[in-house]
Amino acid sequence: MSTCVIYIDEAGSPYGNHIPLENGETPIFTMAALAFPLWEWRARDRAYLALKRQFFPDLLGKPDKRDEEFEVKGRDLAAPHNKTSVRRHEFNRRVLSFITTNSGVGFGVSFLKNSQSPASNQSMYTQALQILVERFSLFVAEQPVYNNAILICDSRMKGLYGSRQDITVARSHMSYIFGNETGKRFINILEAPLFADSRLTVGLQLVDNFASNLFANHYYYYLQNVDGGIDYSHMQEYWHMVDRLQFKSRQMIDGFSIFGYRVVDQRPKEAG
Repeated sequence: MSTCVIYIDEAGSPYGNHIPLENGETPIFTMAALAFPLWEWRARDRAYLALKRQFFPDLLGKPDKRDEEFEVKGRDLAAPHNKTSVRRHEFNRRVLSFITTNSGVGFGVSFLKNSQSPASNQSMYTQALQILVERFSLFVAEQPVYNNAILICDSRMKGLYGSRQDITVARSHMSYIFGNETGKRFINILEAPLFADSRLTVGLQLVDNFASNLFANHYYYYLQNVDGGIDYSHMQEYWHMVDRLQFKSRQMIDGFSIFGYRVVDQRPKEAG
């Protein structure tokens, strides 16, 4: 038995939005995660580097930057202005296949945000992590090859509040697993979440791409008619690959199977 490493990233914004949407706003926030065998990280790192070199030789090989640090951002792969880019779409397809063949398992939670009475961005982020940790713990418990897991999150130090975001999330997680009756049960999730720069960690680069695929598909399925929204219809073709990565519990919890993806609808309920 060994350790599972779970990489976590986000797509969209946890901040409030207007309807119609204003420039840069999103009506959805997605936190996504990929679980991999930790012991295979070196081979995974080299194989993904080879894939980047195959598709983007013109953008790599710069004297002032290691090839490993070149990131193919998921938001660019999913963006409508790139929907006719054969190279980017084939790379996206290959990345999803790469995750599957490297024993990756997907998790995610998407919040359909309430534009009239928005939740705080910090509470949305920490709630998303708590929802995912419950699924991580069940996944590890069901896998005979794992006995525990560590969490590696994409650092938010480049965000609005810098490193304070990282430590706030870590403190919230520790309070949850030591101070909450539900959280106390997740003893196979080790330590506080670790935060890393995605330029240096292949797992975070992979989950960035995965998060954008999940985000775009949930956006299109639930929010395609939002005034001022973005048309992600071109990303539907990848849903079967995204769904195939989803964790599905072997056991029933309170009579229900647990799935890796969850949608939290915070929008105001319509009268009647």
